Amino acid sequence: MEVHGGVGRDDVIDFSISVNPYVPEWRYNLFGECAKRAVRYNHVEWIESEFRARFGEDTVIVAGATEAFQIVGFTLMKGADVVIPMPSYGEFRRVASFCSAGVHMVWSLDGLENAFLTAEKLVRNGKKVVVIFSNPNNPTGKVIQTGFREWISRLEEVGAVVIIDEAFMDFVKDYEDIGTSKTIRIRSFTKSYGMPGIRVGYVKSDKYCELFRRYRAPWGIGVSGFLFLKYLFEDNGKFLEWSLPLIWRERERFLDFGLQTDANFGVIKVGEASKVQRVLDGLGVHVRDCSSFGLPDMIRVSIRKKEENDKLFVAFERAGIPRLGRGERD
Repeated sequence: MEVHGGVGRDDVIDFSISVNPYVPEWRYNLFGECAKRAVRYNHVEWIESEFRARFGEDTVIVAGATEAFQIVGFTLMKGADVVIPMPSYGEFRRVASFCSAGVHMVWSLDGLENAFLTAEKLVRNGKKVVVIFSNPNNPTGKVIQTGFREWISRLEEVGAVVIIDEAFMDFVKDYEDIGTSKTIRIRSFTKSYGMPGIRVGYVKSDKYCELFRRYRAPWGIGVSGFLFLKYLFEDNGKFLEWSLPLIWRERERFLDFGLQTDANFGVIKVGEASKVQRVLDGLGVHVRDCSSFGLPDMIRVSIRKKEENDKLFVAFERAGIPRLGRGERD
């Protein structure tokens, strides 16, 4: 199984995982309360009505985006031709391999036209088709332009199922939804709240809510996820209002190294990525080698706190990764 990020070492700063480097202060209360509530079951149904009141009646809580992908892999993708624009999150291909009729990896770094044309052709040839991609893209962090909404609508009109992974939408300033009422959106909280070890996400879908509710694990979110949502409701967005502007401010500094992103992570061209990753590990920072994305000359880095980014930039210079200068970023 592909490891999607993270390093099991405490002696390096981990820039390979794309999570908020800040964590809400109420996490201490959350984990303290876990000890009390862990002695009983915590049914997700107990908080789902309040969740829908806040995030929409067309939502279903799941144990992180990964549980939603698992459900998709065994249900909607069964017997389907799955189209995945590349580069893309590796989990899409893994779940598509469960029981689909075929997987079509379509290189779409400069736009989704090729992937959508492939999907449209498959539908017109009588195939059951599922299209799945991220917005913003993983690993580039670039958002997909709203003009593609017309493409998505056209695909759905001819019978394709379109799934958008929006796990990092919170990190995009003024994020614009490109889906339609038929589109399945898979979203996450714990990346933007800096606690990816807590598995809580949700699916937003007019048409498929009942499918996800039926197949999700009965107590999948566990006590920590249950309490996370309780504290999330009380927080009411205050933590994100405070922390996201700090990340956006730091994002500007990464332009000097050629990182252009709309999110909290992105890619930098470095030559031989696997070699550069090893060098940077020795300098105390860990980055993501993008070879598994089909980008062997790039690394993916997340945007962390200023003092951590300072150390990354020093390591970059020692590893021979040049500053391009803001005037050369285009």
